[in-house]
Amino acid sequence: MSVTHTEEKLQSINPATGELIKEFDIISDDELERKVQLAENTFHQFRNTSFQERSKWMKKVAELLEKNAEKYGKTLAQEIGKTISQAISEPKKCAKWANYFAENSEEFLADKRVSTESGKKTIICYEPMGVLFQIAPFNFPFLQVLRFVTPAVMAGNCCLIRHSHTATLSALLIEDLFREAGFPEGVLQVLLINKDQANKLIADSRIRGITVTGSVNAGKAIAKEAGRHLKKNVMELGGSDGYIICDDVDMDKVVPECVQGRIVNNGQSCTSAKRFIVVENRYQEFCEKFTKKMKEVKMGDPMKDEMELGPLSRKDLRDQVHEAVEKAVKEGAKLLCGGYIPEGPGFYYPPTVLADVPPNSTAFDEEIFGPVASLMKVKDIPEAIELVNKSHFGLGGGVFTPDENKGEEIGRKLDVGLVAVNRIVTSSPEYPFGGTKDSGYGRESGREGIMEWVRIKSLIVK
Repeated sequence: MSVTHTEEKLQSINPATGELIKEFDIISDDELERKVQLAENTFHQFRNTSFQERSKWMKKVAELLEKNAEKYGKTLAQEIGKTISQAISEPKKCAKWANYFAENSEEFLADKRVSTESGKKTIICYEPMGVLFQIAPFNFPFLQVLRFVTPAVMAGNCCLIRHSHTATLSALLIEDLFREAGFPEGVLQVLLINKDQANKLIADSRIRGITVTGSVNAGKAIAKEAGRHLKKNVMELGGSDGYIICDDVDMDKVVPECVQGRIVNNGQSCTSAKRFIVVENRYQEFCEKFTKKMKEVKMGDPMKDEMELGPLSRKDLRDQVHEAVEKAVKEGAKLLCGGYIPEGPGFYYPPTVLADVPPNSTAFDEEIFGPVASLMKVKDIPEAIELVNKSHFGLGGGVFTPDENKGEEIGRKLDVGLVAVNRIVTSSPEYPFGGTKDSGYGRESGREGIMEWVRIKSLIVK
């Protein structure tokens, strides 16, 4: 269901059919005040709970995510058009975050003793910040929230979530999930609010930190407002991930991985493979085999098991993708397949391949948030590295080569936050997730992720 909003209602629309599913009321300013104050009051109690108590509740979250994965998955498939297999796997993946931080947060945030000349003992303490505010995107409705809240809550914070209006049903399921797991009322609340209410919340002195996943322009605007009020913030602002295809690869192994990397989540993933940069003596082969595989992708009703590609989540997003493709062709890219709006209901867009994409063109510089791949030819690896790094984005990237040492060497030269060798970038709770340049700053996951949401105190005792 994609969502539009009027002054009074949020409308959920099934992207596979274009039909209205449900309407939601935007909460009043008085109700918003009640929720913020509840979070503030709850924090002063919740921060004093033990890691053991929080871990017990968080492990219950993981258990419920596993148990209800099919139920949650059906909502994800219906609400934003995820294929049913990927929709069911998302809550299961989130369970890994819940278990990981339930098991490791106490160790991550344990006091540290250091030796100094100024005191008999010096202790570094890691304390919760307070009430945190998340502005979440639609594309991974469960994962984007759980990747933030599992470490934040295990650190002792309370969280207010303004989810994308496209994912309202999923957001409310997450709120119910934490309630059912036993967390105190007020630890996690979903806010059905509009943009003006969100801006006021950023300025509210009770909000101690803000995290955003969204567009570069949205991130800049929110970061500016957060800076005015001296609020800690973390920004994940998308990407145009470049993957280098070396001349020593087995194309029959590499191409299927690259296709999946471009169509995962219907092409609506910040870390999906978007630009494929191929050494010239293998370029034509890659173009032919990649285009053939893209044409074979099964697109249709996301509730059917055999489908690999569902609709885009909203009509306006589908229109933006198509406009970007048309602009790329005008700028010199060659259309090898796709590139049209299908007839019939729903917001579908076919697998699309753009070859010979010029540097500084739309398909090179901007994130096309749909199943559109940009192919580029280079003479050698140094030129390929230069093209990856030329982007103003820096979220993820990758290298395909059977030479592991060469892959690692190239990966170290890419100016991005995550690099994958011989696979597509994915997130996992064990290591930090985040970007460079216009892809934002700050990290989620790993010890680095939980450290974003604590205050560091030095306690010096003489």
